[in-house]
Amino acid sequence: MAIYDAPLAHDWKERVDRILRWLAPLAHNMIRWQSERNFEQHQIVTRTNVLLVQTLYFADRDKTEVVICELLVGLNYICRYEHQQNALLDCASSFDYEDCLEWQMQCSAAAYLN
Repeated sequence: MAIYDAPLAHDWKERVDRILRWLAPLAHNMIRWQSERNFEQHQIVTRTNVLLVQTLYFADRDKTEVVICELLVGLNYICRYEHQQNALLDCASSFDYEDCLEWQMQCSAAAYLN
C-alpha cells in the first residue's frame, strides 16, 4: 500500500515545473538588473541563492508567498514520493516477504493517522 501516489506526484512535478519556468527567469532578471545598478552587488557573488528570494520582495507579496508555499508543498510531496519509491525498491530487494508486509502495514497506519 502506497502513501503517496504516482499520478499526484506527476501532477506536482508538472505544476512545480510550470511555476519555475516563469519564476526563475524573473528572479534572475531582477538580480541582473539590480547588480548592474549597484556596485556593492559585484562583491556579493556567493550569495546569489539568497538574492533570488530577496528580489521577489519587490513583487506582489501575497502572490509571491502563495507561489513559494505552493513550490514548497509540491517539492515536499515529490521528495516524499521518491523516498517512498526508493524504500519500496529496497524492501523488495532486501527484506523477506513478512518484513515487507509489516513495513506496508506501518505505512498504512501512518497514512490513516495523517
